[in-house]
Amino acid sequence: MAAHSSHARSAKLAIFGAGGHAREAAFIAERMGMARRDLAFVVEAAHRREETLNGIAVHTLESGECDGWPFVAAVGDPALRERVVALCEVRGMTAVTLCDPSVQRHDSVRIGDGGIIAPGAVLTVDITLGDHVHVNIGASISHDAVLGSFSIVSPGARIAGHVTLGRRVFVGVGATIINGTPGAPLVVGDDAVIAAGACVVGPVAKGIRVMGVPAKAG
Repeated sequence: MAAHSSHARSAKLAIFGAGGHAREAAFIAERMGMARRDLAFVVEAAHRREETLNGIAVHTLESGECDGWPFVAAVGDPALRERVVALCEVRGMTAVTLCDPSVQRHDSVRIGDGGIIAPGAVLTVDITLGDHVHVNIGASISHDAVLGSFSIVSPGARIAGHVTLGRRVFVGVGATIINGTPGAPLVVGDDAVIAAGACVVGPVAKGIRVMGVPAKAG
């Protein structure tokens, strides 16, 4: 953890956000054995609406109360999450990963800093997740997949083997990405959006939104 000794002595886990994603992150932290009193929600002052959520205090980033604390950025939008991480790092906060005890994963799976892996997720073998990647409830990722930093896999989505996601990719609820091959992974470019329920059967260009079965730009 970074310096700021006056804060380090009383450091909690700072969960940046106060929406549903943040409350679910707190749920995972408690399932990992963390006491509720050792958790804190953190938001920018302009977005603070309540002083507590589910018995957990809501702090503002600008107050400096959370400087130097470990944190996770629990916001669903990939680009916003990247901005939030930068704000936290400026304040000496260090990213940690939350991985629910129910998650099934092989020891060859590599998870970057700041990841959130939700209940019921399955990550099989030889998978690499970049920093601040979120894999949501009941999602599955198969062998030899690579997910770029700040990407999110929504509840119930399925990513098959030999798939590569760029940075800040959003995979919607129940979407499916079919497999690539060892020599030619199926590639989804940076900032692409895969709509809920879509079935991706080929490469997706950078910044494109696709939907439908089979998925097409729209």
